[in-house]
Amino acid sequence: MANMNDVASLAGVSRGSVSNYINGRPNRPEIKHKIEQAIRDLNYIPNATARALKTNRSNYVVFILPTVNTPFFSELSYFIQIELNKFGYKMILCNSNSNYQEEIEYIEMANTQKVAGVITMSYSDISELVAPSIPLVAIEKKISNQFPTIVSDNYAGGHLGAEQLHKRGAKKLLFVSKAPIKDVSERRRQGFIDYCQENNLRYDIMLAEDKRDFSSDYDHFIDNHLINGKFQFDGVFSDTDEYASDFWHLLVKHQVLVPKDVQIIGFDAAKIYPRQPIFLSAIRQSTEKMAEIAVQKLLAQFKSEKIDKDNLITILPVSYTQGITTKS
Repeated sequence: MANMNDVASLAGVSRGSVSNYINGRPNRPEIKHKIEQAIRDLNYIPNATARALKTNRSNYVVFILPTVNTPFFSELSYFIQIELNKFGYKMILCNSNSNYQEEIEYIEMANTQKVAGVITMSYSDISELVAPSIPLVAIEKKISNQFPTIVSDNYAGGHLGAEQLHKRGAKKLLFVSKAPIKDVSERRRQGFIDYCQENNLRYDIMLAEDKRDFSSDYDHFIDNHLINGKFQFDGVFSDTDEYASDFWHLLVKHQVLVPKDVQIIGFDAAKIYPRQPIFLSAIRQSTEKMAEIAVQKLLAQFKSEKIDKDNLITILPVSYTQGITTKS
C-alpha cells in the first residue's frame, strides 16, 4: 500500500509538500498538480484513521442539501465527495427535502456523533443549532458570522442572463420563477431587472404560485400572452434550469418556436452525466470549484486555523453556456 513517501517520490517533491496538500495547506499550482497526479497513479488514500484517533473525531463529513433530485445538487455532491476523498474523508449525504425539522435532526446527529465537520446548503436558520466546536462551511446561504460561506455571483448571473438575451436580439424580456423569491433567487432577479433598466428594455416578472402543480401557472400565462400565435416576449430568463425547462416545453406545446421566436436562458447548466450535451442555454455555476473551495475552508478549520472574519464569504464567478434555446 502506498504511503506519503511514495507520493513524494513519484511527484518529485518533498514529503512536506505532500503533507501540506493532504492537510489543505497551500502549495504552488505546479506542485499541487504533480501531487494530485501521483495520488491518482498510486491510488493513495491518506490515513484518516490515525488522524481521527488524535483529534477524537471521525473521518466523516456531513453534507446537508435540500434535494438530490436535480442535476445541480447531484453534480455538487459528486465533486464534494471527490474532494473529501482526496484527503481521506468520507461524505455522509443528508437530503433534507427542504424540511427544517429534518435539517435539525441532521445537525443534532453531527453534534452527537463527533463527525469531522459539516457542509450545508440549508436555507433555514440553523446558526443556533450547530455546536461551536464543529467545523462548518455553508454553500449559497450565510449561516452566521462564525462560519465561511461559498456562493456564486448570483447578481452577476442574473445580469448576464439578461445581457445574453439582449445581445442575441431579444427586446422584451420575461423573468420566470416561483414564489416566494428570496436569497439567491432574489439576487438573480435583481441582476436581471437592473440590466433591463440600465438598457431601457421592456420586461416583466412572472412568478408561479407555491403549489404542487405550479407549472400550470406558466401554462396559463403563456396562453394569456399569445396574440395570433405570437408570444408577447422574445426573451425568457429563469433563476433555475428546472423552471426554464418547464417554460420551454410549454412554449413548444403552444407551438411557439424556440429559439426563432423566443429565446430561453436558465441558471445552473449542470449535467446528469458527464457526456450529456447542453440543450438549455444557461448561466453556469462551477460546482467543481464550489466543492474544492468548500473542502479547503473545512480543512482549514480542522487545523484550528483562525477564520478570517473579514473574508467569510467567497464569491465565485459565473459564465454563460450556449445551448439550443438561444441563437448563436
